[in-house]
Amino acid sequence: MPALAKCLNLLDGQIEDTQFELAFVPNVLPEWEAQYREVRQLLQSFEQDMSPRTLVYQMGFREDGQNEYWLASVMHQLWLARYPVRQWIEHGTVRARAADAAYLVLRKSLHGCHDLRLPESNHALRDTLATFRERCQELAQAIEQFPSEIKVT
Repeated sequence: MPALAKCLNLLDGQIEDTQFELAFVPNVLPEWEAQYREVRQLLQSFEQDMSPRTLVYQMGFREDGQNEYWLASVMHQLWLARYPVRQWIEHGTVRARAADAAYLVLRKSLHGCHDLRLPESNHALRDTLATFRERCQELAQAIEQFPSEIKVT
């Protein structure tokens, strides 16, 4: 996010940084691809990884195996009933796809460019970059809704 803001400032003529101009397209912008893979992994594994049923398995209830399964299942269902877990995941998924779509548009607009020194196309590039940044901010806000620790209550 800071690099995208810096890039917008650069395109607006508010700052000068030749090294950043040269590095943004080949080095900074492609970082999104790794970040997007991580976001997708988070969204795909969140319900499984953050369910309170994992606590049952960690505590090792092993009387007959059935009690462990039953208790874990009940805890998971209660968690889903108390928290909008699947809505969080769906909202995050929609935001992640929107950010990736904006990234692909940006990459397409930068096709063949090795740096940001394109004065004739700065306005269109700036708008495309601003859209990508907005979608990333929306994704960040969606992910901020996710609890960072397992909730039992």
